[in-house]
Amino acid sequence: MTDLPEDLFTLIYRRAPTEQDRARLLAVKAGLGLSPRDEMWPVLMVLDYYERAIRSSRIETLRDVERVLDELKAIPERAGPIASAEAQKAIARIIKDASEEIARTAAQKTITTADRISRRQFIVAAIVGALIAVCLAGAAAWGMYLSLEARGLCAEPPFLTGDGRVGCFIQR
Repeated sequence: MTDLPEDLFTLIYRRAPTEQDRARLLAVKAGLGLSPRDEMWPVLMVLDYYERAIRSSRIETLRDVERVLDELKAIPERAGPIASAEAQKAIARIIKDASEEIARTAAQKTITTADRISRRQFIVAAIVGALIAVCLAGAAAWGMYLSLEARGLCAEPPFLTGDGRVGCFIQR
């Protein structure tokens, strides 16, 4: 058995661990004194996975910002014959478009498994609440049935009226 639970790593990361991954996680293992079957491994690996995802998202966001800034620097050079006011409007438009694009990209990258889990928990809670409501309604109906069965509605047995309907004398 290896010192690193590779099947857990593959399940979380959806890839095989590299030597760098092994070295990093084995250093954590040594520092914390964990065994390969320790129950802290899933927590540590998920935290490591999120840290890697956040770091890569930050790098991509910085690349997007640098790309936008490079485009902004090139606009005045290309705008030679355009008046200064028009160039400023173009720069403002590009900044607005780029900031909206960066905001959209950042928002998409921040959707996490925790959001999906909370949605699932809401659905489970709604289903459990509905089942409890159905059980309470059933219990109330059963109680009403037993009450009516025990006390009865009619003082005497039911009889047929002259027009063929069922009737009875009601107890008060």
